[in-house]
Amino acid sequence: MRTICCLTFFLLGAVGMTVPAMSQQIVKPELGSALRAEILDAARPVFERETGGPVEFVINTLNVLDTWAYGNVRLQRPGGGRIDWSRTKYAEADAEGMFDPAGNQFLLRKSDAGEWMLVEYALGPTDVAWDWWRQQLNLPEALFTN
Repeated sequence: MRTICCLTFFLLGAVGMTVPAMSQQIVKPELGSALRAEILDAARPVFERETGGPVEFVINTLNVLDTWAYGNVRLQRPGGGRIDWSRTKYAEADAEGMFDPAGNQFLLRKSDAGEWMLVEYALGPTDVAWDWWRQQLNLPEALFTN
């Protein structure tokens, strides 16, 4: 039994060593940067589909850590127009106070081909959606909170 325990510990340790360590360097893409545009352009289609029209992002948080990008954004129509949530599938939730349009979230991962791909998103969550993503994908909290 002792050998099995030690072997399990050794195997788990070896697996852990094969996972590349993240640099823990959070990057906050600057307004006008190519990185910022790439990330927002990758996230935009799902939010446009969900709201039934074009959107602009007002950034609350935009962080990049290695191949991961997290955004917490408020959505608006181009030029600053308000989204009429009563004309979306979120109308009932919004009317009942179960929808927060100020903190929409997304998580992207950069593919081996160099393209940002949507992994998760949350529209109007009234709770912290990213914590589940962090736990399931074993990502550092700093990606979501800085």
